[in-house]
Amino acid sequence: SWVLLLLLLTACGDDVVPKPKGWPRIDLPERTYVQWSAAPFTVEIPVYGRMVERTASEGGRWFDLRFAHQRATVHFTWTPINGRLAELIEEAHDFKRKHESMAARINSERVLHDSTRVFGTLFDVEGNVASPFVMYLTDSTDNFLYASLYFDTRPNADSLAPVTERLRQDMRHFAATLKWQGSSDLSRAMP
Repeated sequence: SWVLLLLLLTACGDDVVPKPKGWPRIDLPERTYVQWSAAPFTVEIPVYGRMVERTASEGGRWFDLRFAHQRATVHFTWTPINGRLAELIEEAHDFKRKHESMAARINSERVLHDSTRVFGTLFDVEGNVASPFVMYLTDSTDNFLYASLYFDTRPNADSLAPVTERLRQDMRHFAATLKWQGSSDLSRAMP
């Protein structure tokens, strides 16, 4: 009986305050990169991503950088320019125009790496959009690489924010480490 009375007296201290809903903890892997190479380029990709070539044709090559634990994929399309640089850049900018109505904001960042002849634009698309990051990279004469990030879930910018930001940083690292292989390497690699 004394124990019950003691428990009742000590239990009646503070007011009960409901706790807010919790969100699952997102543990992102350590940022480490590994060299990946296949014609038409070499680049550093995150060790927690897996690059897979989907198909190849005379008109281009398609690659997926899969992030299984983040349930995300960056789809890459490499296209030989063949005198169509303005058309390819316009197609990349069409994405921006199509998403302006859904995006809260679209920030663009120019890529100008003269020493490796890598030029292009990175687009951070904010809001509940299908692809929160898009980029195109080119050497302006032979190679054009377009990439877009997609998640395996319905767009929810708030919930995906930590993962989206990490993958945006990874794609900036991708752009900074990209090196085009020579045209002789490309001709050997094309089927």
